[in-house]
Amino acid sequence: MEPSERWLLRVEDDVLVVEFPHGTGLSPADGEALLDRWRSAATPDAIEAVVIVVRTSRPCSDAGRRALRESTQIAVARGVDRFAVVGERSKRRFLKRTIDVEDVEVEAFNDPSVAAKWAAPADSDSSPSIELTL
Repeated sequence: MEPSERWLLRVEDDVLVVEFPHGTGLSPADGEALLDRWRSAATPDAIEAVVIVVRTSRPCSDAGRRALRESTQIAVARGVDRFAVVGERSKRRFLKRTIDVEDVEVEAFNDPSVAAKWAAPADSDSSPSIELTL
């Protein structure tokens, strides 16, 4: 993770994984940069699901809420219909509420590995794993 980035974003087994490490906060500029990376990674037919892992206990900023809503719209417009959210109970509730879009399945998990297994396409040959970064 570069010093200017406040998140980790990657694609594993047709699943877009976005992690926000401890202490993450998003400024408006960070939110725009995240959306740019999200648009690049979430190309049509490239991903089937999204896993969002929030390890920070910081409150979500206005920029963070905006980035979450817009990134959800981008993913849905490109065919994603499954989102897994991982984090503390209050973060999971917030994420589920914010992502709540008609015809989109959102599940909350305590464990990133379980979320990755749920999100992985049924025809995936490998078992997905999400690195536990602290």
